[in-house]
Amino acid sequence: MFDIKRVTNKVVVALPGVLAQVTRCAPNLVQQQLLQLALNRFFLTELAAGELAFLRHKTVVVSVKDVNLQFGIQLNGKALQVSLSSASQELLIQANMADFVAMICQQVDPDTLFFRRRLQLLGDTELGLECKNLLDRIGPERLPALLSHGLNWLAQQNMAQDAMQ
Repeated sequence: MFDIKRVTNKVVVALPGVLAQVTRCAPNLVQQQLLQLALNRFFLTELAAGELAFLRHKTVVVSVKDVNLQFGIQLNGKALQVSLSSASQELLIQANMADFVAMICQQVDPDTLFFRRRLQLLGDTELGLECKNLLDRIGPERLPALLSHGLNWLAQQNMAQDAMQ
């Protein structure tokens, strides 16, 4: 008999591994271009208003540990530039995919994850606070509806799975 909870659980558990395979197989240029396009589109309003000026001449590296994805973000003129191989960084933001999804969906506060040692911020503390405050102001409602619903579903499944453990 078909058990939706069991299937859902298997999908949620397997997703980071599947995404790690995708990041390993997909060409770096394609990954870089997709991330850059998505971030510039997402932060279009803030870029136009100059609200990301704090990123000028600084590199923030985002590391999704369980997906084996790491990329650097810099402000270059009035656009964000993504690099998959950042030699230097002022700030490293590191967590597992489930924790990033929960933060994006605002189902968990970054401070909570930080104090539970599930979110690591290494480097320039002031830059980290500026990044956190910017993301807190924006919220998930800016995401396309389908992506927002998918991420909310995934965050709820991850929270349910954490509660069972």
